[in-house]
Amino acid sequence: MNPKKLLIMWLAILAVLAMAASACGNDDDAPATSEPEPTVATSEPDPEPEPTSEPEPEPTPREMQDVSLRLPWFPSAQFAGSYVAAAKGFFEEEGLSVTINPGGFDVNSITLVAAGSDDFGLHDTNSLLFAAVEEIPLVTVATYLHAHPGAIMSLESSGFESLSDLVGATIGFQEGGPWQLTQAMLTQNGVDPDSLNQVAVGFDLTPLFEGDIDLLTVFSTNEPVLAELQGFPVDVFIPYDYGVQTSANALFTTTSFRQDNPEVVCGMVRAMARGWQYAFDNPEEAVEIIVAVDPDNLTVEKEAASLEAVRSSVLSESALADGIGTMTAERWQTVDEVLRQYGGLEADIDLANVYDDYCF
Repeated sequence: MNPKKLLIMWLAILAVLAMAASACGNDDDAPATSEPEPTVATSEPDPEPEPTSEPEPEPTPREMQDVSLRLPWFPSAQFAGSYVAAAKGFFEEEGLSVTINPGGFDVNSITLVAAGSDDFGLHDTNSLLFAAVEEIPLVTVATYLHAHPGAIMSLESSGFESLSDLVGATIGFQEGGPWQLTQAMLTQNGVDPDSLNQVAVGFDLTPLFEGDIDLLTVFSTNEPVLAELQGFPVDVFIPYDYGVQTSANALFTTTSFRQDNPEVVCGMVRAMARGWQYAFDNPEEAVEIIVAVDPDNLTVEKEAASLEAVRSSVLSESALADGIGTMTAERWQTVDEVLRQYGGLEADIDLANVYDDYCF
């Protein structure tokens, strides 16, 4: 072969080998690439498990004490505190299962409590003082009508504007608290009770409506409401407003029951006070509760009016200051004085044995 051609061939082979070597250079010279590091989600460490505890034992049901309450009269809004306390569970919260028994014409709560037929009763403070004279072992623990509702009522058309206007008028009365308080009111305000013509009457309002009498002794929470509902506007003179300040709706029990069951007694006192407050805060509901007690004889219209009428007697200035049901020595002393002058009370009475305000 021609030496020149042979040289050219070897040069070509060497060039091809050089290019191949360059294309297959060392990988270490290339940029280092790698897969991205996986992102690890971090979180707060799991909380330590709370130590397990034994389940709390079921509370032992409270043992309920059965007691009864005897009213002095038929069911009505003037006993709203008792009925509302029962309906709203206030007695039950005090551990008491209370049976409320009605009063009536021939039902005397003082006699029944004294005999042990009932545990508690409601009655007028005047009558409880006479019970003390008879040495009946009773004690009053609250009075829910701070302002006694005993009063005298006249038709608005009579035109009586002041107590002095009553001189010469004919007054119908029933023996009892309202008449005794009326005499004290007249005397204390300069009017001789004997300057009025006095006629003993029953509970019928007809003599007043027909003009046979000019005035009638009443409870301001009842008869005036009835008269207004029958279309007879009336004026009412309440002794409490004229300086003869006594209380009514007294809750009482026997001295032995009070001594043996002090917490039961105070439970009754508290529950009934709550019942009264709830009744005035929720009058429509309270009236429904009352009417449901005796729907054949009670109406929403009358009981709503009666509840409003009794409001000022229960929520008096002293009740708002000291609490519903609280008592004062001054009011009890006034009862004593009124009875000595107009009720025939003669025996000495230690008032400290008649009432006890230890629940307040």
